[in-house]
Amino acid sequence: MKSIQNGQRRVVVTGLGVVAPNGIGKEDFWNACVSGRSGIRRITRFDASHLTVQIAGEVTNFHPEALGLTKNECTSLDRAALYAVAAANLAMQDAGQLNALSEEERDSTGVAMGSAMASVEGAERLWAHYTNNGMRPPRLAEGDRIVPMPLLTHASGVAVAAHHHLHGPCLALTTACSAGADAIGEAFWNISEGYADRMLAGGSDSAITNAGISVFACIGALSKRNEEPERASRPYDRARDGFVMAEGAGVLVLEEREQALARGAHVYAEVLAFTSNCNSYHMTSLPEDGAPLAQLLRQVLREAGIAQEQLDYINSHGSSTLPNEVAETAAYKTIFGDHAYRIPISSTKSMIGHTQGAASAIEAIVTALTLDRQLIPPTINQEHPDPRCDLDYVPNVARQATVNVALTHSSGFGGVNSALILARPDWRDRQI
Repeated sequence: MKSIQNGQRRVVVTGLGVVAPNGIGKEDFWNACVSGRSGIRRITRFDASHLTVQIAGEVTNFHPEALGLTKNECTSLDRAALYAVAAANLAMQDAGQLNALSEEERDSTGVAMGSAMASVEGAERLWAHYTNNGMRPPRLAEGDRIVPMPLLTHASGVAVAAHHHLHGPCLALTTACSAGADAIGEAFWNISEGYADRMLAGGSDSAITNAGISVFACIGALSKRNEEPERASRPYDRARDGFVMAEGAGVLVLEEREQALARGAHVYAEVLAFTSNCNSYHMTSLPEDGAPLAQLLRQVLREAGIAQEQLDYINSHGSSTLPNEVAETAAYKTIFGDHAYRIPISSTKSMIGHTQGAASAIEAIVTALTLDRQLIPPTINQEHPDPRCDLDYVPNVARQATVNVALTHSSGFGGVNSALILARPDWRDRQI
């Protein structure tokens, strides 16, 4: 690892890998997003006919061996870890040259992965096995072993590190919907402070199971638009009735800037800042005035060293839930004032649903591609805008735009909020 000269090292994004309900791989996913193609369908993973919610964003046409996973990985890893390794493989391939790292380079390459409900499917299978589908108390025979749940939630990061033989920092973040962004933030800090030269960072989750759907349906958080799955996730629309459960993974390759440039890597964006805070208010929602989110946005702008009017795009949390979106809109107005009405804002969840711990990582990928392609994906299904959410949420159609600096932020169950600011690769140098 290089020593730090003149303060913190600069960190750039050089590889993108995504496994999502509307596309696998950077290009397929991006084309789906800019064309407004939804990946939400009726559930096929299990029989959901007895549930009030029968729709989700399932990943389809997923063939792990074709994405570089070994036969042993395909049989031993849970679905969330499979998605994580596949997305990491795609990101490494996209970054170029990194599959031939030297042993010294592997020592300075780490992994940070986030998840929220990664082990639900495996836990549900274990419960069914040991309780006869809940018909009797759990009974373990001599020699039976149950892997502790914390180890399962760490499985995605460990699996990615093991697959690529990486020996640097290996971190697991479980901060709910903010976990993917938090993993990217931790990776950013590790590289900028010199603890690693490059990191695979992101999130992965798969909780489309009987229990996974039921628990959110019970609290009234999920959309029941079963007859119109593709129209169910409708952020900032007054007809929204909850979010849509989804699954997937997003992984970014972050590198120290000088090393990336020296090897001729394509740089999608530079990471300018990451911040995180906690609402300390409610388990599932922000206060209506959005004060904790406003505080977070104020902090991340200050950390990035940019003025409010320099922000060109926001990829929002936008989960299709009324309380959070009213609070988001209030926070934007608090921080940006009249400029809030001139900032294009869009929600990726309108097209793929809520991928839990993977959501904020996938949204960081969309933000990086927006900077790279100068094209803003839309918020689909915004047919009847909520008058309390009266900003420019890029309804239904993608938009060409000049985007130099972009923000992506997330709010997780439990109250954790996280924000990342990314910029075009040469933007910072043009400001000097």
